[in-house]
Amino acid sequence: METVYKQYNIRLSIDSRFEQVRLLSGALRGIGKELELSDDKLGQLELMMVEAVNNVIEHAYEMQGGNDVRVRVEYNPEVVHLIISDSGRTMPDELHSEVKDMPDPEGLPEGGWGMGLIHLLADSIRYSNDAKGNHLHVSKQLA
Repeated sequence: METVYKQYNIRLSIDSRFEQVRLLSGALRGIGKELELSDDKLGQLELMMVEAVNNVIEHAYEMQGGNDVRVRVEYNPEVVHLIISDSGRTMPDELHSEVKDMPDPEGLPEGGWGMGLIHLLADSIRYSNDAKGNHLHVSKQLA
């Protein structure tokens, strides 16, 4: 008999304000617990999502509230995909097209850690834009 695995496609949306990012984190933790993800994998997914959403708010929307930030969580037992979407400014090619080096910790930069952390933690990353907006696709293998 063939084993049938559940697949999920969950959509979340917040206003482009930093104080709402915590709501997304809580929602993702709840989803992860329900799907019985390990604390390690869930923590990595949460960090990638928070960094990506913070980048959207800061750079794509230039700190302006009143804009949608959308997160889609696609799950199957082998992989979790996060798709972070917005309708703001397009991300420069150099930020998503290659593996990013982490900033020098000796310099203690206030910024520049987001995409480096995402590239470090993600098993795959892809950026696209279309008529519906900008989409950052990050995946984490579970097996």
